[in-house]
Amino acid sequence: MDDLVGPADHLVGDRQRAVHFLVEALPVGQVQRRDDRRANCRAAQCGRQCYPSGSIHVNLVSCGIQTVPHFAGAARSATPPPTARVRMHSRVERPETLGYNGGTPSTAQPIQPQTDRFQAMEQTDSEPEQDPPNDPAAEAARPANPAAPPAGPAPPVPDAVCAIAYVNASDVVFHLAVEGEDTYRFANVNPAFYRATALSPGQVLGRLVQEVIPEPSCTLVLQHYREAIASRQTRRWEECTDYPAGQKAGLVSVTPVFDGHGRCTDLVGTVNDITDVMNRERQLMQAHRELEKSFGELSRLSDELTRNDERLNFALEGTGEGVWDWRPSVGRMFYSPQWKRIIGLAEEINSDDPELWLSRVHPDDVQEVLRKVALCMDPARNVCTHEYRLRREPDDWIWVRMSGTVVERNEASVPERIVGTIVDITEQVRLRQKLEASHELLAQLAQHVPGVFFELQLGPDGKTTCPFISAVANELFELSPAAIQADTERLAERIQPQDRMRARRAFLKSAASLEPWHMELRVGLPDKGLRWIEVSATPTRRPDKSTVWHGFAHDITRRKNAELTITQFNETLERRAHYDALTGLPNRALFRDRLEHGMRQAEAASGTLALLFIDLDRFKEVNDMLGHDAGDALLIEAAQRIERCLGPGDTVARLGGDEFTVIIVEAGELEHVEQTAQRILDTLAMPFEIGVEPMYVSGSIGIARYPIDAKGPEDLMRIADHAMYRSKAAGRNQLTFFESDMQVAAMQRLKLISDLRGAQADGQLELYFQPIVELDTGRVVKAEALLRWRRAGEGLVMPAEFVKIAEECGMIHDIGNWVFTTAALWSKRWSELTGSTFQISINKSPVQFERHHRTMDWIDHLRKLGVPPSSISVEITEGVLLNLSENVFAKLYELREGGVEVAIDDFGTGYSSMSYLKRLDIDYLKIDQSFVAEMLHDPTTSTITDTIIVMGHKLGLKVIAEGVETAAQRDWLAARQCDYAQGFLFAAPMPPEEFERMLLG
Repeated sequence: MDDLVGPADHLVGDRQRAVHFLVEALPVGQVQRRDDRRANCRAAQCGRQCYPSGSIHVNLVSCGIQTVPHFAGAARSATPPPTARVRMHSRVERPETLGYNGGTPSTAQPIQPQTDRFQAMEQTDSEPEQDPPNDPAAEAARPANPAAPPAGPAPPVPDAVCAIAYVNASDVVFHLAVEGEDTYRFANVNPAFYRATALSPGQVLGRLVQEVIPEPSCTLVLQHYREAIASRQTRRWEECTDYPAGQKAGLVSVTPVFDGHGRCTDLVGTVNDITDVMNRERQLMQAHRELEKSFGELSRLSDELTRNDERLNFALEGTGEGVWDWRPSVGRMFYSPQWKRIIGLAEEINSDDPELWLSRVHPDDVQEVLRKVALCMDPARNVCTHEYRLRREPDDWIWVRMSGTVVERNEASVPERIVGTIVDITEQVRLRQKLEASHELLAQLAQHVPGVFFELQLGPDGKTTCPFISAVANELFELSPAAIQADTERLAERIQPQDRMRARRAFLKSAASLEPWHMELRVGLPDKGLRWIEVSATPTRRPDKSTVWHGFAHDITRRKNAELTITQFNETLERRAHYDALTGLPNRALFRDRLEHGMRQAEAASGTLALLFIDLDRFKEVNDMLGHDAGDALLIEAAQRIERCLGPGDTVARLGGDEFTVIIVEAGELEHVEQTAQRILDTLAMPFEIGVEPMYVSGSIGIARYPIDAKGPEDLMRIADHAMYRSKAAGRNQLTFFESDMQVAAMQRLKLISDLRGAQADGQLELYFQPIVELDTGRVVKAEALLRWRRAGEGLVMPAEFVKIAEECGMIHDIGNWVFTTAALWSKRWSELTGSTFQISINKSPVQFERHHRTMDWIDHLRKLGVPPSSISVEITEGVLLNLSENVFAKLYELREGGVEVAIDDFGTGYSSMSYLKRLDIDYLKIDQSFVAEMLHDPTTSTITDTIIVMGHKLGLKVIAEGVETAAQRDWLAARQCDYAQGFLFAAPMPPEEFERMLLG
């Protein structure tokens, strides 16, 4: 090393060359760089040269910069040789005092430094150091640097210039002493290092790299140091490190320095701080997103002006964006099928030529599109968004919004792949163009957008000001821009108290975090009243520590009202999904959910749950008599009555029609369940004040318990239903607990329903006829048709066993029509045989008076058959009169007006009203057989029977007595002028063939 460095008192030239080297290493713009990479040190007094990369020795003592002494010699040592003399100058020599043409350091006039960054260390020998003379032999012996440019004269760099550049450089410059493998000690750093890291000199100088640079950056740094030494070339990389000053990102460049023996003695490098650049990139990305958001907001506002009620559907529609994937290095571009559809190309067209896209760009837009793409390729941006025109097949121009992002770059940061989308915004652009048609300047546009643009500023003193707000503030806040700018408190007073503090907290939070300020709030306006306002603003921090928001506010009252309507609609749908719309009770779905929940609770607590099935008796008759409105009112009141009978935690639900269910959660005591059910029966039996007269219904209740009677919800519901039908069969208005034999009865009932459905088609239904005798003459003048079912394997089944089930299942309409048509045929036949009209009475179920799609026009059928309508008499029960609806009345009136006669069957056993007899124009009263059986033995019954006959005659009605079985009964009735009689005394019901033989004598 001595032949390269020389004695210790000749280190001044080496120090200068080191400084020159560090200055050369700075980026362009920090210092002026010489075209000649090799420069003479200190004029002609030093014959050694320094290179940005090469074998040089670095020492910074002579530049007046704080440093840790480092020496090189034939053999490296951890401590400097005792003969070495080191001096640190606390001055910087002015460039104009330095000699370049043979001048000496002694002629330089020292100046005082401007800062106290450098501390002086006095040299042990006060004599000034002298640069060593040029040594031609040593210069000739020095190996040539093949990488160096051709030698030539170059002006020297003065010490003061180097020092000033070194001290004032904004980039970090550092000098490391290489003491061994992975052992690098900080020998010197410039002030920019301390500013960037917030470390003190004592924390850096003389310390190992591992002690200064934290992990994981240290491992990366050491790896690059090794690679630089191994390659003997400058190494560059990007690094992000956490220092006390915060996280710093920089572009690092390090150059190894070797001695004459090829050993690396020093590393010299620079760091270009790119933290701000990266922050700006993030800010640009944020600004890009905000811009996209603003475009979307403007589009949404425009859509609200024209489509209003379609907002929800619009949000659910697909974006319809076409994707493109461009690889510039290979000149290929992929186009998605949607991209092709946007420009009107067939999906089968297969092309990866970028010209397919570029050739379709409008000529006026090409340059700007290419500029945007070029900006996207810039590593500092990476993204681009632009709106332009594309030609769509066959010959149409559309507006598209293009968005692109660089997703791959090579080592030279050249884009390898750019991916983006286009979306057809022709309609949006046309709408914008309509809005902009009468406006040429952006400021004018702002005044006509349905909202206000504003600038708010929060000063370091906490005072809020409004430097700018557009004229729409007059409409939005009913305050002039001047008034708001003069006093922002006037604007704050418009905000509703319940939103004011929330808005202030969001405002301050945005200022602290620099996150966008977005909120919805209510304002009270003198003229318009309460309005909803949406505010969106993006904050930025100014150098004076104030925060400025640029944003947009607009009226969203219509949207909030629409949202409220949608919310209420959803709540309504939710309620309708779980609650009965008429009674407000839980519906079948919610009932099932609560039943399952109650069963789980009962199982967990080892308890018992009871399920009550309730069916309103005779509700259909009430519904038909008074109409559906009255029926609905009755159901509502019945639901309220049932609900009042229940305890806490119990549930009543309406399954549909007149069916209710009750869940009793505390059903451990059977007496409690029975008392609850009895209260329900009692309250349902009370009169319902519906219409003019009180209406009476009752309830039939079936009860099943979990887990005693069933283990699952389906089984529990099914057996409770069976128990309810047992109550109905037993006479209604009663409760029945499920018993095991009910299961058998239920299965028999299901089998009967199944067999009955095929009875008519299989010819199993038959009509029997019982004669009706005229008491004055003793002749058979009428007959009553009675239905029989010859069930396979069961024999003849009486109507009492299946008619009720037929009514419940709806089969009574088909059966009733069959009875009518069959009876009409026999009436026609017997009328022809007897030579006079032979009337046949048929029973019509109350269910047959209900509206049904299979209702038959009996009058028209008789007319087509060629028989007079009076050949048929319809018998109705008093139950029909009890619940005489307008529909029932209309059908009876239609029959009566058509010539069909009407009889009231079983008269005296129900609740007939005399007004109904007058209103309906009845033809016959049929005395129930129970009165006939007791009239000879019971005076009261005798009186009632006699009264019925007299009343009937007074009303102009004929009277028929049923169940006459003795001659005494016949004679008693004849004596009281009863018109007709029927019963076993005359004949039992018989098949038509037998009846015909009897009729013809």
